Amino acid sequence: MLSFEVIAKYLYCRTLGIVARSEHPYATHIPVLVGVAAAFRPRSVVEFGSGDFSTLTFLDQVAFPNVLRVESYENNLEWMHRVQAKLGGNPRAVCHFFDGRMRDAVSGANLVEADLIFIDDSPSGWERAHTINELARVRLDRPITIVHDYDLPAIRVACRRFEHRFAFTTFTPQCCAVWNGNPDRKVLLESVSSKLQENVARLSVTDARGWSRVFCFTDGA
Repeated sequence: MLSFEVIAKYLYCRTLGIVARSEHPYATHIPVLVGVAAAFRPRSVVEFGSGDFSTLTFLDQVAFPNVLRVESYENNLEWMHRVQAKLGGNPRAVCHFFDGRMRDAVSGANLVEADLIFIDDSPSGWERAHTINELARVRLDRPITIVHDYDLPAIRVACRRFEHRFAFTTFTPQCCAVWNGNPDRKVLLESVSSKLQENVARLSVTDARGWSRVFCFTDGA
């Protein structure tokens, strides 16, 4: 007999359209970020939480041709050093170590010129939710922010603090775009979501360059 927890999780996932978990759960944001970058052409990226599937991927000029600068904030020093070693001194990337909870790094982060913000920090959804809450409190109109693991309840609730949000449900873990200001951005995000769904069966979530070939937008927003 199924336990109450198993049944509750099944109903939660079914209600929110959460599909089976990807075999590459730490990379399901890649197709979303590639599509959003094609639609909005960000030049400056700020990320909270560094990694092979974000920091290094943002520097791929085929997948992210417009990105000129990536600023990464990390509170795990050993992990940051591993990422830095793989960057090979790339002048377009700057890694910042923050000794403390990532939520407290937001106020001192260089967000004024950011076009795209990516949040994938901390080992728990609750900790990441605090980071999202802090970013929402700053109330920036310029950037569009992509949040990983949107299927987690705490993260889903935190994203409500932004004026607008759009969930990408093609992959699990899910991603969500949140932003303030221009509501018309949703049109481009819907186009990105459609292309993700159309190509989900033929492209791996880790294939950033493959995904870059399926997105073609004439105007950013």
